[in-house]
Amino acid sequence: MYNRRKENVQEHALETALLAYHLCVLHNTYFEGHVNCEHAAVLAMYHDATEVFTGDMPTPVKYFTPHMRQTYGDVEKQAALRLLSTLPQELQQVYEPLICQPEADPVWPFVKAADILSAYLKCVQEVTDGNHEFNDAFQTLEARLQSLHLPEVTLFLKEYAPSFRLSLDQMHKV
Repeated sequence: MYNRRKENVQEHALETALLAYHLCVLHNTYFEGHVNCEHAAVLAMYHDATEVFTGDMPTPVKYFTPHMRQTYGDVEKQAALRLLSTLPQELQQVYEPLICQPEADPVWPFVKAADILSAYLKCVQEVTDGNHEFNDAFQTLEARLQSLHLPEVTLFLKEYAPSFRLSLDQMHKV
């Protein structure tokens, strides 16, 4: 797909970290949660770290068939182990939960939601800028976000996501 604005893994990781942190703040503030927002942000910073070895596999390809998803999952696991092995032994235990087992963490659902939100917001901006190649991805990601059934995501979509459609001039008026 044609992108009006290129992005890179560092920008995506930071945006995902900011979104994960905010979702956790919403969880703790409005939904009686007690999660570590800072930890969610750090976990999000590392959520795509294995891409230094694998590159970024487009989501439609990754999920093309169950076999493809399983195979790519195996590749990601091997890349995580390889990445971990580049660290000194005494640091591996610190990074192992971030790189090799993020799904086991209690804040992982917020990180995963933030990752999807990041892609969704990219689509919002592309479609708003007139790039209709992102229409289908926008609808697919919106449905994925709804399927998470996270009240924090619902609140974010209602209260914050609309601002991503605004121009700088429109934001100044708000």
